[in-house]
Amino acid sequence: MAEKMQITEQASDEYLMALATQGRRSAFEILYDRYFRKLTWYAYGMLRDVQRSEDLVQDVFCVIIDKPESFDPSKTFSTWIYTLVGNRCRNELRNVANRSALMKEQVMEEVSEQPAVNSDRQRLRQKIDLLLGTLTEKERQIYQLRFEQDLKVREIAVITGIPEGSVKSGIFYLLQKLSHHLKEFSYAK
Repeated sequence: MAEKMQITEQASDEYLMALATQGRRSAFEILYDRYFRKLTWYAYGMLRDVQRSEDLVQDVFCVIIDKPESFDPSKTFSTWIYTLVGNRCRNELRNVANRSALMKEQVMEEVSEQPAVNSDRQRLRQKIDLLLGTLTEKERQIYQLRFEQDLKVREIAVITGIPEGSVKSGIFYLLQKLSHHLKEFSYAK
């Protein structure tokens, strides 16, 4: 009975994963609820397809259910699961015969499908979405992890397998690149 009381929404990811490894379904469900949307958004940043992103993240959680012991308790759960999803996304992208042609076509579709909007915020979001479509896979991944998932440079380095210094310079150059294209939205008095 005391063990059941220990499963709470506030429990650490690593503790919940340890319980999930012991077959505690409620611990797994808490982890799923914590991460599914974030991971789907992360996958979407690479795949640019909501359904494929949701399916991919669902598959990762199915693997975790089947083999919870594959989690190394000496690692941080969030870093581990983001790495799993990132690797799956890269594998998915490798399976696409001509990724650059597909990306170019997708950007053109987004431009033609976007309705006219009045608010600056919507225009800014549309412009950022278009710009993200022109970034390299590495740049999009860094953008998403840093600015949409709000992860630390150290976590990004572990997830992407890129040295911390390279992540920092990647963020710097990415911001320069984006700011150049977003000048019309600057607030200068």
